[in-house]
Amino acid sequence: MTVTYVIDGAEVTDLDSFWRVIGAAVNGPGGYFGRNLDALVDCLRGGFGTPDDRDFAFEWRAHDVSRARLDETGAGTGRSVFGELAEIIEEGAPGGLRLI
Repeated sequence: MTVTYVIDGAEVTDLDSFWRVIGAAVNGPGGYFGRNLDALVDCLRGGFGTPDDRDFAFEWRAHDVSRARLDETGAGTGRSVFGELAEIIEEGAPGGLRLI
C-alpha cells in the first residue's frame, strides 16, 4: 500500500520552510527530512521515515503557490528552485510526485 505524504504548498515560502514542511509531512511535527539537496536525496533513498519498501508518494498541494515563492527566492541564480526540488523528489520516488 502506497504511503502518501502531503506537502502543504501554502506553507512553503522559502527553502527553510520547505525543509520544515517536508520533515513534518514524513515524520510528524518537528520531523527531520534533510536540510539540503544531498540530504533530501539520501532521505528519499530510504532514510528518515520513508517506508523500507520505497512505496511512497508526495502530494504537493498548492504547488503553484510554492513554485512562485521558491522561484522568487532563487531569482537571479538561473535555476528554478521548485523545479530542482520536484526533480529530486521524482527521481527518489519515480511516479510519486503529485502536483495538486
